Amino acid sequence: MNILNIFKNNLSRTLAQKATIIIALILIPIMIGAAVLFSEKVVIKGKIAYVSATNISIPKDNRVDIEILKEKPAVSSLLIGKYVAIVEKRNDDYIVTTLKNQKDKRIIEAYFKTGKLPDNNEDTSKKGEGTNILGFILMILLMQGVALITLYTEDRDKKTLRRILMSPANERIYLFTQELFTFSGIFIPSYLTLAVTKIVFKVDMGFSYGMLFILVAIISALSTSLALFIASVLGSDYSLASTGIYMLTSLVSGCYISFTDGNKFLDILCSALPQKAYMTMIQGIEKGKSLSQFTSQLIYLFIWIAAAYLLGSAINKRKIKQGIY
Repeated sequence: MNILNIFKNNLSRTLAQKATIIIALILIPIMIGAAVLFSEKVVIKGKIAYVSATNISIPKDNRVDIEILKEKPAVSSLLIGKYVAIVEKRNDDYIVTTLKNQKDKRIIEAYFKTGKLPDNNEDTSKKGEGTNILGFILMILLMQGVALITLYTEDRDKKTLRRILMSPANERIYLFTQELFTFSGIFIPSYLTLAVTKIVFKVDMGFSYGMLFILVAIISALSTSLALFIASVLGSDYSLASTGIYMLTSLVSGCYISFTDGNKFLDILCSALPQKAYMTMIQGIEKGKSLSQFTSQLIYLFIWIAAAYLLGSAINKRKIKQGIY
């Protein structure tokens, strides 16, 4: 059984699994497309209460929702989420009361003073949208690798792998083909969704089509190798465990928020995670730096990809020799 035959067999098996098709070709692209559009349209999440006794003109921006009130609302309205901030004008200054961080507070102050959102803010300007989008889909694609590696685990657990290895296909060819199939199942729908969304909805993600191709390919390769490694180490319990691992490590790596700022211990710990290297790289690229300026991050990511694949293969080979698979 050669590479083409194994690949075709995997494709036929996948097409017969409706749940996998729905997740890979429908739900994941919808989530990616929603992430793109959501990042494009929403900047300041929530309503801002502006306290004024007179009818005055205030800056208008479709990314900011402002409600004009004659009396200052209770601070408890911030606690229950009715407003994200309360703004009062005193002389030439704007007093902002909010439970959000200092950076967001400065954004709101600058908006009322200048009439526009700061262009140099990474969370609100278009320069940061590509990083936010790829950070969001990073964990999704890591989990997608776990979902698609099930063909390998099915062959392994049902002893089909042992029969396959009695054919002309050896263990290296089999695993390489499984990895190639998993990579294709992650990369193709993900990249096509980003490209089509960018074209149809005219979304400026901050990356060219070529750069998106490279960045999504890196995520897909990392997801594929980690899926093989985790499935080889944890056996039948790999799916639930990997979900928890990916959620935690993606969170502390800054895929959604800057979680470890100011904590040196967590900064050092998280710097070892591949997601952290990836987020550092894409953030710099979106700000105008070239890919060649992130050689250390690229090498580190490739080390993770290669190490996970080689270790997963070695564990698999050892268990085959022991008769476990």
